[in-house]
Amino acid sequence: MATQRPLKRKQGAGECRECNSFCDKLVDPSGCIAMGCRYLYSYADEASGSSYMGCLQRVFGAEIDLELFEEAEAGKGFGGIKMQGPPLPHCQFSVERSYESDGPGYECTNKRFFDCSETGPEGIRVFDLRNALD
Repeated sequence: MATQRPLKRKQGAGECRECNSFCDKLVDPSGCIAMGCRYLYSYADEASGSSYMGCLQRVFGAEIDLELFEEAEAGKGFGGIKMQGPPLPHCQFSVERSYESDGPGYECTNKRFFDCSETGPEGIRVFDLRNALD
């Protein structure tokens, strides 16, 4: 009888599973509003009478009910949403760890995960001056 291997789930743009900490990138929609991000959109749904906002670049995939967002912002704040796509250079995001512990299994092996993406429509390639010195 053959043994089955566990299925590996593909890692999304907003998550890192390279160590036991399991990190997720969270984007703050209130930061998108504050900076006047040109990729933030809103619309009114005539059927429900509600208004929603979202990201044209799909940095976050959810469409947020504006009334509920404003209620949350008036209190403790809406908070972050897990990123679905790579962040743009101007996106305000934080990284949240699911598990905190000590030991080699919890040491970060993907420090670039804390940076913005270098790819995509507005990606910035980091250049190294050493390349020009050769």
